[in-house]
Amino acid sequence: MKKRMKKKVEKQTELIQSVEVFLAGDNLQTKCLIAKKEPKTSYSFAFYIYKKGQAEAIAKSKYTPFDTNQVKLSEGGEYRVKVFVKHNETNKITTKISQPIQKTQVSDI
Repeated sequence: MKKRMKKKVEKQTELIQSVEVFLAGDNLQTKCLIAKKEPKTSYSFAFYIYKKGQAEAIAKSKYTPFDTNQVKLSEGGEYRVKVFVKHNETNKITTKISQPIQKTQVSDI
């Protein structure tokens, strides 16, 4: 009987590990976590904020060296953030969309 050789399968880790979104008052804060083996200085980050029911992004940031972003939200609703991570040398872009987050608007009647 022949023994089967198990091939070593190298698990490729995703560049963007997670996109975390938080509400701090009226501000939507986003943090992009990339793979630890990758130096953060090799990448630039851009953030697009989408509101449920609207096809176009309600806010867009330019590429910056910062992996965080903050946007003031003027109304309640469900929001998602799409993060773009660009390698500064190759210009290869990777994207990931956050889980939805709900902002509730409290108003007096």
